[in-house]
Amino acid sequence: MPQLPEPFTIEKLVIIDHMNISTEVVQKKMVASEIAQAVALAKYPNISIKMSGFLGASNDPYPFRDMTAHLRRVFDAYGPRRCHWGTDMTNTLAKASYRERITHFTEALDFLSEEDRDWVMGRSILARLNWA
Repeated sequence: MPQLPEPFTIEKLVIIDHMNISTEVVQKKMVASEIAQAVALAKYPNISIKMSGFLGASNDPYPFRDMTAHLRRVFDAYGPRRCHWGTDMTNTLAKASYRERITHFTEALDFLSEEDRDWVMGRSILARLNWA
């Protein structure tokens, strides 16, 4: 076995899926508290988060205004380089078209700058996984 240089550490990458929102969390009306837990983990640089899961928690139609504050809170905690867009297609097929899922981030979330959108919509996950 090759010798590793000292000190040697392995930093595991963790990506929180769906902003910590599950169907059970929505049913128990615990969205805010679960997002708070996810936000608390932002202090660790090896953790990033998928900005998805909110469609199933939203009571509003597109552009899901009741979720904007939650999305902003996550974005402010993690920043553009550790936030990753996700479609949420599997569990919320009837809630929005694929185009609406994209334009929600590229047009409706006015707290995102053009550069932020570029990172969230793909650049951050490529960098995080060292694919680019």
